[in-house]
Amino acid sequence: RYQHAYGLCIIPIHIIAYYLLFFHTNRWTRAIKIGYLLNQTFMFTHDIWTCFLFRGYPLLPYPIILCSGLACHWIGPHKSLAVEHVFMVHAIVILLFSLLMMHQQILPPNSSLIFPTW
Repeated sequence: RYQHAYGLCIIPIHIIAYYLLFFHTNRWTRAIKIGYLLNQTFMFTHDIWTCFLFRGYPLLPYPIILCSGLACHWIGPHKSLAVEHVFMVHAIVILLFSLLMMHQQILPPNSSLIFPTW
């Protein structure tokens, strides 16, 4: 029940974050906006997956995850856990992209080290 409640509480926060990204970031560069938009979209889909579709419960201290969501019944627990691992790995990639874009803002505009040049 906790994951459903968390999912219902977090969806309005994601909507507010999208509103702020689209309408209150006019002074940001395009690359930073894209990085934040990718990160926000990824976090939103991960919250939907975790709270409503996967619903994994770790049984600590044992290395066991009890899967009780719809996705576990549709595609099986092993494939559902693989999708969860994909979410965890790609979250780091998107965060590193955003950090790279923020760090490149201190370079001069005509530097050849800036990537990408959108």
